[in-house]
Amino acid sequence: MSILFVISGTHRVAASRYRVYQYLPYLESQGTRYRVFSTISDFMTVLSIRSPEFNSITRSIYYLLLFIERFFRFWVVFIAAGRYDVLFLQRAIFPFGLARLLPLRNKNIIFDIDDAIFLPDTQDRNPMTTFKAFVKKREVRDSLDISSCVIVENDYIKEYVSKYCQDVFKIQGPIDTTRYFVAPDKYREEKDEIILGWIGSPGTTPYLSILNGVFREILFRFQNVKIVLVGVGNYSFPSDKVIKKKWGYDTEVEELQRFDIGLMPMFDDEWTRGKLGCKMLQYMAVGAASVVSYTPTNAEIVTSGENGFFASSEQEWIDGLSRLIENPKLREEIGLAGRKTVEQKCSVRVNIPKYMEVFKKVYND
Repeated sequence: MSILFVISGTHRVAASRYRVYQYLPYLESQGTRYRVFSTISDFMTVLSIRSPEFNSITRSIYYLLLFIERFFRFWVVFIAAGRYDVLFLQRAIFPFGLARLLPLRNKNIIFDIDDAIFLPDTQDRNPMTTFKAFVKKREVRDSLDISSCVIVENDYIKEYVSKYCQDVFKIQGPIDTTRYFVAPDKYREEKDEIILGWIGSPGTTPYLSILNGVFREILFRFQNVKIVLVGVGNYSFPSDKVIKKKWGYDTEVEELQRFDIGLMPMFDDEWTRGKLGCKMLQYMAVGAASVVSYTPTNAEIVTSGENGFFASSEQEWIDGLSRLIENPKLREEIGLAGRKTVEQKCSVRVNIPKYMEVFKKVYND
């Protein structure tokens, strides 16, 4: 079998790494021929990560460049599609209805959608972004209509996708539990400081505003607490105990392993209801006890008080964090239970057979 993976951004994009690149070593071991091609260049991928910080004019220019680049790169995909047995579109969408041409080259199409990308991705409503939101929904519909089957990450997305495609498979995560593992000295009893950690990007940085009051109270109560923010965008907090660090692929796991408690605040809106937080799975995989905002999607993974804690108000955040800071044994129990959940539900090892089943079904049909 041969597979053409078409991704929405280079390896810098989390979805590309987690939904495609993690599986490539296994495919190689099985003798599967594959190619990975991004609908945008690495330069545009960097801009896409930074785009939430752009002003309206800069963002409009970025969107225009994005349309142009995806238009020209579509033709590379169109030509290459006929040379492979299966065409795998990871969030890949194309402008002007071009996706509807792909079945002329390859009818064995899988569309993988792990976020609610059919919704607007910004609250900015200048003419260009409003137009993009309208067009984007049609582009997603085009990719759904041409697909033999669709892979989704959660029930919220599955409900939407099922309107347009009958064969829908839910595969959560995945996360490579051999890369993300519990450090040997994770739960040593004597610790000089407790690290509350967050990992993300400029796009998810606004969620940290939920925790401003929480940070003030926790840092006032506990002198041994430090807050580490990895990959954060434009965010500032008036304390030398709040440390900002750059994200890097080579340092990511080491930073995560230092976290005693993982933080995942999220707004309650349509977009977050369709999002299973990657950072939550990362925290759980490395054995960090997690406190996360409640969403129905997160509730598919977390049982509050068993393998993590939910928080829906400032007081719940403070109470949950305080319990974990004060009780190292509870941190260990929650952290190990989270690790077990990820291994059983969201690991690459568990999900590989599910992915291969989908590939074989599409290829054989």
